[in-house]
Amino acid sequence: MIGVGQLTDRLSSIKDLPTFPTTALEVMRLASDSDSSAAELARIISRDPSLATKILRVANSPYYGFARKISTIEWAIVALGFETLRETILSLTMIDLFKGGATKSFDPRKFWKHAVDTASAARTLAREVKYRIPGEAYASGLLHDVGTLVLYKYFRDDFDEILRLENEEGVQPSQAEVVVTGTTHGEIGAWLASKWGFPAYLVEAIQFHHSPAFAQVNPELTSIVHAASLIASSVGYSCADQPIRFDTLAIKYLGIERLSSPMRILAKKYVNDDNTSLIKIRVPMTDYAPGSEPELPTIDSEEKSDDEVDDGTLKRFFKDAIKLLPSTERLVLTLKLYEGLELRQVATVLGYEEAIVAEYYKNAISALQQMAERAILTNRLDQWKMRF
Repeated sequence: MIGVGQLTDRLSSIKDLPTFPTTALEVMRLASDSDSSAAELARIISRDPSLATKILRVANSPYYGFARKISTIEWAIVALGFETLRETILSLTMIDLFKGGATKSFDPRKFWKHAVDTASAARTLAREVKYRIPGEAYASGLLHDVGTLVLYKYFRDDFDEILRLENEEGVQPSQAEVVVTGTTHGEIGAWLASKWGFPAYLVEAIQFHHSPAFAQVNPELTSIVHAASLIASSVGYSCADQPIRFDTLAIKYLGIERLSSPMRILAKKYVNDDNTSLIKIRVPMTDYAPGSEPELPTIDSEEKSDDEVDDGTLKRFFKDAIKLLPSTERLVLTLKLYEGLELRQVATVLGYEEAIVAEYYKNAISALQQMAERAILTNRLDQWKMRF
């Protein structure tokens, strides 16, 4: 467990310290597993009606703009994609765990905007430097300042004194935290993430996001989160010391040419206000009267096709392929293949023009065909398509 100095006993004694829901953890883990399926994820999500309702609410929000209401969890998973599902569950769970109104000294909305800005910038940076799993950067970015939330919610007097030292005496944030609590928000956040059982790379990124030179488990990821946090800080809320400077290790991993632009240019490139729209989505416990909840998919695990091996190979292939397709094309392809609809019927279901749906489908099939050729599955793909 990460040490937090004199706060260790005080933190351990908090009776209502939030615990990360096991269902959310399981879904996030499976959504990161290339062998998982939408059906498997849907079964797990359906065990938690509150989580299921929230996922449906997000999938049907104007942010994604699907023309037809998505009424089942499995459809929502396919429409959003595994990566977006994982990020959405993490975001909604964290916001739920630390609900609270604004005070004179702290506005949670600004905090969460900074968190999502950092997460989005981290994911984009990760893709640019070809980091192996950009979703890890998003999760680490979203959680990097969670220690500040712990201070705000459970140590309000300490939190206010930290702000007083910053505002009235000009003490840097990290120094003010050490003076008042004996530790930093990075160490507090890492302590909580460790208690939740999060992986070591994520715990480390939270702990050292202001000082990536201390990272040992995954310094590249910690450097990505460090840079993303500073970029996001330049356009809003910040726990960072001033003036804002990139750590030399971050420059080493991310490239001096990428971080040599003025901060306002970097913020314009990496921080997109559209990415914070999810914060504005209010997800109540339920949108439905008792007994009228949307039907969740039921899967008979004993059902097997006549051609079990062939179908299994193709479905795994298809599952991997749809992760690479834009969400609209995934939805069109899923409707066409799994529901056995004609393109004109898909167009009616979605409320799109048939020509547009045809183009989506053409693009999706082209992507599948390229994957099939590389995987020597072309003939099987053609046979599978003919079944529908």
